[in-house]
Amino acid sequence: MGVNGPLTIQVLDGYLHCRYLGFLRIAGQRGEISEYATSLGIRRTSVRTVAVERILRQFGDQAVANPISLTPDALRRGALFLLDADLRRGDISIRFDGLQRVPGSSVLGDFHYVPVLFGADRHLHRTDRALLGLLGLLLSDVQGTAPRYGLVYHGSDCRLSRVRFSADLSGAKSLMGELSRLQRGEVQPRLVLNDHCPTCEFSTKCHEQALREDNLSLLRGLGQKAITAYARKGILTLTQLAHTFRPRRSGKRSVGPSKKRYFALQALALRDRRVYVLGTPAVPTGEVRIYLDLEGTPDDGFVYLVGMIVCEGATQTAFSFWADRKDQEGSIFEEFLAVVARYHSPRVYAYGGYERAFLKRMRRNSGRKKLVDRIVDSLVNILGVIYSHFYFPTYTNGLKEIGSVLGCTWSEEHASGIQSILWRRHWETTQDEIWKAKLLTYNKEDCAALRTVVEFLLMPGNLPSTAQGPTVVPVNELDELAYPPKWGVTNFANPDFAAINSRAYFDYQQHRVFIRTSKTLRKHLRKPGLHHNLTLRVNKHIEVTATRCPDCKSNNVRTLSQLESAGMRVRTKRSLDLLITSTGMHRHVTECRPAAYRCEDCGHRFKPDRYHRIATHGHALMSWAMHAHIAHRFSYGTIEDLFREFFGLSVNDSEIHMFKSLVARRYRKTYGGLLAKLASGSVLHADETEVHLRTGKGYVWVFASIEEVAYVYKRSREAEFIKGLLRDFHGVLVSDFYAAYDAIVCPQQKCLIHLMRDLNQALLASPYDNELHSLTQPFGTLLREIVTTVDEYGLKHYRLTRHQRGVTEFFTQIRARNVRSEAAQAVRNRLLKYQDKLFTFIQYDGVPWNNNNAENAIKQFAYYRENRPGVMKESGLEDYLVLLSIFQTCRCKGLSFLQFLLSGEQDIDTFAVGTRRRRPQAALPLYPKGFTPPHFAKTKTGKQRPAT
Repeated sequence: MGVNGPLTIQVLDGYLHCRYLGFLRIAGQRGEISEYATSLGIRRTSVRTVAVERILRQFGDQAVANPISLTPDALRRGALFLLDADLRRGDISIRFDGLQRVPGSSVLGDFHYVPVLFGADRHLHRTDRALLGLLGLLLSDVQGTAPRYGLVYHGSDCRLSRVRFSADLSGAKSLMGELSRLQRGEVQPRLVLNDHCPTCEFSTKCHEQALREDNLSLLRGLGQKAITAYARKGILTLTQLAHTFRPRRSGKRSVGPSKKRYFALQALALRDRRVYVLGTPAVPTGEVRIYLDLEGTPDDGFVYLVGMIVCEGATQTAFSFWADRKDQEGSIFEEFLAVVARYHSPRVYAYGGYERAFLKRMRRNSGRKKLVDRIVDSLVNILGVIYSHFYFPTYTNGLKEIGSVLGCTWSEEHASGIQSILWRRHWETTQDEIWKAKLLTYNKEDCAALRTVVEFLLMPGNLPSTAQGPTVVPVNELDELAYPPKWGVTNFANPDFAAINSRAYFDYQQHRVFIRTSKTLRKHLRKPGLHHNLTLRVNKHIEVTATRCPDCKSNNVRTLSQLESAGMRVRTKRSLDLLITSTGMHRHVTECRPAAYRCEDCGHRFKPDRYHRIATHGHALMSWAMHAHIAHRFSYGTIEDLFREFFGLSVNDSEIHMFKSLVARRYRKTYGGLLAKLASGSVLHADETEVHLRTGKGYVWVFASIEEVAYVYKRSREAEFIKGLLRDFHGVLVSDFYAAYDAIVCPQQKCLIHLMRDLNQALLASPYDNELHSLTQPFGTLLREIVTTVDEYGLKHYRLTRHQRGVTEFFTQIRARNVRSEAAQAVRNRLLKYQDKLFTFIQYDGVPWNNNNAENAIKQFAYYRENRPGVMKESGLEDYLVLLSIFQTCRCKGLSFLQFLLSGEQDIDTFAVGTRRRRPQAALPLYPKGFTPPHFAKTKTGKQRPAT
């Protein structure tokens, strides 16, 4: 096929909508113009007529309405407005809609021209802006100056919009280069169907060709980038794509239903002619079900027809509310509300988001906002349910295609949303009732199809297959075929099998079956009860005394005898602790008995206040438990078993959870000191990761230096709090390429390991892209030389400054390069965007070129997160992060986390200097003032739990 045609305005417009369309037009092919395209042409002509009248009134004799040849001489005449200027130059033959004169120097004089377009639609599209940019580029070649903007007259009201251009028109230059190569026959784009196809003149031809090729673009929603990525893997057809589907097991941290669309599963549904169901869909229903469908003209933002089918039990009623003009939109909306108000708690179904957007728009001016809010709350978007869970054997998720699979039909053969827009325009032009009848019938059939789809999704029994409908297969059946279960729960088809299997586990039989017949098991499997700690041998007895009355503060108190204090229920308490030495550790039990007193001044009888605050567990015991939990990531259950096995103590997991809160409260000041020290340091590493809590998703941020680490929990990934934290920070911030860090005002070093991984991924994805290789190779060479110097001399500025010249030359070369491939352009733009933040470490002492400190700290938290998905609370996580910050800081400084906790010291640097003595064991552990310790009760199973 010879490709020798000139570049015309039709070629440019077609190429912007679809590269293959531009290729066909430049090759001279012509198709059958669609009725919709003809309608757009008529509307564009109408806009042009109105705009020209306005222009002639505005500019008068200074407007040239006759076609002229676009040359510098013609432009030097200086007309204020030119209509129909023809640019004919070699392989270019383009007629400009118009040119408007504006101030600004050029080869023409102290003025130049900007391009003008006439558009049919009310809203400007991406293609309109790109076409205006191409016209601006062509105009710059004639007048010697690139225009800064272009003008568009568009819409039924002929509004005027200004479109700004980039400084160098780089996007337009890239497009013009592609068109030039296409015109010379150097490239031939592949057929890729897109959203423009329904109105294209080659729609039927391209669709038939795509069916013959089994083209991937037949699946709507599969974009150009995804198709290119599949092509690199050798996947070129839908049949090949179908063979790649493998059921994915849900991850540990997966929360809620997946919103991802698996195109390989869609291709599998097409190949097998089945409906696949992913996950467990939940479709709300009700006694009264309303199936709602709207018809409107998107260009005017006007809904002219509200149709619905109301089903109450076996009764079905259809309603249609028609508006002749836009000012009647509110009236048909009130009619719709009047019908809905008749029913109590109806469930409303719609297909897509158009209906919800309409309800929210009309709510602003409606006097029945509560009713509208109830309708919006009860609205179910069936398309969203299908997108997440259902894969029909169709190329799109449109109502027409899915309804056709389920047996729905439409009176008009080519009924569609675009066709309905044309019917409405025909009715507005002719007022012929035939077009109105077509629209009413079309709307009722859409409502009926929606009802059929909803009833199919609501079928009980996991959507069983029927003789009339398609075969329905849950994806979990494919999962069992693809991945036979080796561990975990087996899904039994027979409920009796499931009940039998649940009684065959080892632990179940040990504790429920064998223990009934074996005396040995009864003896050894019996867990210590609540009062086990009361039977332990006491190591020390202490009497708790007082010196003054807690009521009147008098010192005139006397000790009561046993007989006098009999009514005060004086009981002893036991404090459990560990004695830890350099050679081992053992339990230590202290029994505390309070003395009873009577105040001689006020007569008040009391026990010492300190007695009520005596903690059940000592500081060393809690420190050892938190060391095991934080440093070794032992679970509470494991620590409970270790206490029972090693020390003979009964400490349950609820008490261990309380230890975390108490120890974290003690070291809050230490944690605050770490944050302050990091914010005042010379180098700061930062990173973040997400975490799933009971209340939803949050983010854990880590800030680290060479010796300190601190974790911070926030509910969102917004980095506003960092600005407050680092408001006085004057050092170098080392981070990844998350855009939020760019707002921090300080010298920054981006992690070059992150960049290197991304460049490597780009090379693997495009192994034959020579331009990409020419960009990444000098970067690797330069970085390797610098890293070699770092390995030999360390992070010393006076050693690294020798590489500054190489860095400058590298970016100079990158800036001068003009690359054409998409991957090379992305790499070049990224390197130039961050050129001031990639080699900052050369200019400072002690600044690393990667973010390993923060990443290592994030990894320590990730180990803990892996085993606790969706079970943590915010308060518990914040306590854990306080202790993890102290542990990581001790680890970076080469200190013992356990010894620091045992020392009682609250400043890590002071402890590091030499204060390593532990807190005296004789001192009684006390709960903080205001802290109420939980009381524990015994359950029927023998386990301890907090009493309610």
